[in-house]
Amino acid sequence: MKSKNQYHCLVAKKYAQVIIDIAIENNMISYWQNILEFLVKLVNTNSIYKLIIHPILYNQIIDIIISVCTNILNSQSKSFLLLISKNKRFDILPSILFYFKYLKNKNLKSIIVNVISTKKLSIQQKSNLSNKILSILSDKTYKIKLNNITDSSIIGGIILRINNTIFDGSILNHLNQLKNFLKN
Repeated sequence: MKSKNQYHCLVAKKYAQVIIDIAIENNMISYWQNILEFLVKLVNTNSIYKLIIHPILYNQIIDIIISVCTNILNSQSKSFLLLISKNKRFDILPSILFYFKYLKNKNLKSIIVNVISTKKLSIQQKSNLSNKILSILSDKTYKIKLNNITDSSIIGGIILRINNTIFDGSILNHLNQLKNFLKN
């Protein structure tokens, strides 16, 4: 039997797949991402969240949200909002957004790589790193987008995060591995 989290992930993936299909078909990927980001921010507002989970006020709050958002919602996004409202799925909006972004990147054949280093990488270093990542991939048509995050605590080296995979080449990681080895 699936846990509640697994079930919510599965449901969020299905919603995200339908939304990305509609977004691609209508050439409205940015619009849908903006709508989902807005809804996540709205629902994550503490006072709004308390009202949305209130069993008596739920329907009135949803009506208010829809009326306030009328100017930014098209018919499809309004239908989506009504559907998640009817199914009481506001709690999985952040997961829907996460999977939507994943599917968007997959569809656009782009890979977002977070690079953590002790100092900002030069343009040449970013280019070399992007080319190295592309050389490893079997499909060379991907676009690599590097986000460089600086963190002096890693001492040196770099940490790459590609989707859910982390490649830790930091000196701090090597020192911790050596410390654990020496303990054993």
